[in-house]
Amino acid sequence: MTASREDILPPNDPVFGGVIGTSYKDSKPDWPPVQRPAKGAPNILVILLDDLGFGQLSCYGGPIEAPHMAKLAAGGLQYNNFHTTSLCSPSRAALLTGRNHHSVGFAAITEIASGYPGSNAYLPKSAATIAEVLKHNGYATMCVGKWHLTPTTQSTPAGPFDRWPLGLGFERFYGFMPGETDQWHPMLTCDNHRIPVPDKPDYHLSVDLADQAIRMIREQQQVATGRPFFMYLPFAAPHAPFQVPPEWIAKYHGQFDHGWDAQRDITLAKQIALGIVPKGTQLPPRNPAIAEWASLDDDAKRLYARLQETFCGFVDHCDAQIGRVLDALAQMDLMDDTLILLLSDNGASQEGQAHGTLNTERFRNLMPMGVQEMLPHLDKIGGHDTDPHYPAGWGMAGNTPFKRWKRDTHRGGNTDPLIVHWPRGIADKGALRSQYHHITDLYPTLLEVAQVNAPSAVNGIAQMPLEGISLRYTFDSNKVPTVKRVQYYEMLGSRALWCDGWMAVTWHEPGTDWAQDTWELYHQDQDFAQCNNLAEQHPDKLQSLIADWWEQAKLHNVLPLDDRLFLRALDPNKPVTALPQAIYTYWPDTSPVPMTAMPALLNRSHRVTAMIDMPSPDAQGLLVALGGSLGGWAFFVKNGRAHYVHNCLRIKHFKVSSLPLPMGPCQVGFELRSTGKGLAQVHLLLNGVAQGEPQPIETAPMAYSAVQEGLQIGKHWGPAVAYQDYAGSFDFTGTLDRVTLELLA
Repeated sequence: MTASREDILPPNDPVFGGVIGTSYKDSKPDWPPVQRPAKGAPNILVILLDDLGFGQLSCYGGPIEAPHMAKLAAGGLQYNNFHTTSLCSPSRAALLTGRNHHSVGFAAITEIASGYPGSNAYLPKSAATIAEVLKHNGYATMCVGKWHLTPTTQSTPAGPFDRWPLGLGFERFYGFMPGETDQWHPMLTCDNHRIPVPDKPDYHLSVDLADQAIRMIREQQQVATGRPFFMYLPFAAPHAPFQVPPEWIAKYHGQFDHGWDAQRDITLAKQIALGIVPKGTQLPPRNPAIAEWASLDDDAKRLYARLQETFCGFVDHCDAQIGRVLDALAQMDLMDDTLILLLSDNGASQEGQAHGTLNTERFRNLMPMGVQEMLPHLDKIGGHDTDPHYPAGWGMAGNTPFKRWKRDTHRGGNTDPLIVHWPRGIADKGALRSQYHHITDLYPTLLEVAQVNAPSAVNGIAQMPLEGISLRYTFDSNKVPTVKRVQYYEMLGSRALWCDGWMAVTWHEPGTDWAQDTWELYHQDQDFAQCNNLAEQHPDKLQSLIADWWEQAKLHNVLPLDDRLFLRALDPNKPVTALPQAIYTYWPDTSPVPMTAMPALLNRSHRVTAMIDMPSPDAQGLLVALGGSLGGWAFFVKNGRAHYVHNCLRIKHFKVSSLPLPMGPCQVGFELRSTGKGLAQVHLLLNGVAQGEPQPIETAPMAYSAVQEGLQIGKHWGPAVAYQDYAGSFDFTGTLDRVTLELLA
């Protein structure tokens, strides 16, 4: 491997080597050198899917056709022993830094960060991203899609921006900052600022991301001929919500009426036939709390099958967009010289719980939906009015042949597809690779193919050692033994350690004593699906691996263990962007204020006042809203009156209206008094005077809506909270001077 020209990045400014005389006639110029990559360094495209299980794509034996991903596999390599962290943000942090997720502060997702080095969600400057390193070695660097790596309190229009994509080595960014978003009305960011959704009647986020990726590559290549690119393309799909045009759902109609038990059998048979899993592999028992399909009634089967059809259509639709990106590369004659990595960040999810849902905010508020509540909306699933997730049983089937799911340290949570495609660099096309590897190993792999050494210092900061091991050696043969020796896992209290083909693993039930956890032992090289627990046969081996886990935990900032989920998100001691004030002021024509950057209002008394000028009785529009169509509140003017609407997770809608508003300047507002968790009273204000008696309402008990929808002034930036009353952005047509917020005792 050729070393990078500089061990310290960025390199020092060059010393002028020319001659400066009295004029150009007796002078000699010396231009600063143009940054060039190593000869033969390929383009790099990393495609990251979200919540895709090991057994869902057709090329891995699954039911989803995904022909373009299958074509990549047929022209490259498929890995069946590749592992992630089992959760979104941690896997992304490990991928981009080449270090274990606790080592770089990402024990879990950004929303549940805590104040410890291993879990604060602050990517350290001592772990420069692969984008930063490649940028200083001649690559153009671009990111299009889901980010989910910026501390929530810094994901605001005020920054700071040093942990946004452009602050971490990417020269261009288009996508969304949080962990999920609506596919029809996403919360888009371009570079360092929020932008509205493009005004297209058929808009879908996956299509938009492919459009942007193609545009960026074309713009770069047509100007910087010969300069390679690094494109990081993390799609939102297939993370919930499963939203996709109906024709893609129809493609899978009736294909899952047999249920998840039969689907596991079908998938395993195909996996064995394809050679993806070893012959003789057995399925582990059904995951805990998952009902036998045959025991379900017809209504449940109909609903659950439709949710699975929607998921599969969602993945297939994303595959079509990946195909468009690949076609664009082919059109530019770049396919042969582009290294493509396609992978998932964790296993298929159980977050839809027993029945699935049409509103993922219900999950966050511990208010699951029942079959009979969802069944009347069967034909709307996947459309603009639903926010679906499938039942955990389909997640179990999607992780075939493994047990458990996303967020767990068994293989169902952390063993994921990895496809590597590089025509110029891979001769053994369509082959399988079985060496054990981890997502931390992709960073050193990319350095090796780019002929770059890991720098000792970046931007004046000494760099921590890489913790991954390049898997470049696997490109040439499946017979070469695994180079990696050990890898730990921890997620929300569950733990595991792989060492030389053995794995010790325990699932931790939240709220219980870790000392009571039952550890299992598997000889994974001989027991692919972790069916044969050898803990009793080899107690000494198990204890040795457990002891090694604790050593790894101390080495990589894993401690303290923390099994809390929502409580971490609600920690009142987290740093906040805005200092406490008597009155908070917000202005029109500004980006939404994320909920994490404003005072917490849920179950807290507050007063909101808008200073407006009504030019005519016909003036209307949004004054201020918090949240989105899944839950929140909106204060707006329509038909000459002010209205407050509280959308309680689409379960109930409460509306309070004022008397007719006067023409000209006035102050309109509302006062909400919390009367208990999930309960409040609201009355409207006109020029500071209460309008009528307080009206009782019900609110969400734990969260309004996705945190990044935030406080919106003068217009909606996403799906409307009060969707029963208006549509679109609903811009206020009068004059809105400002909106003030006051917390009440």
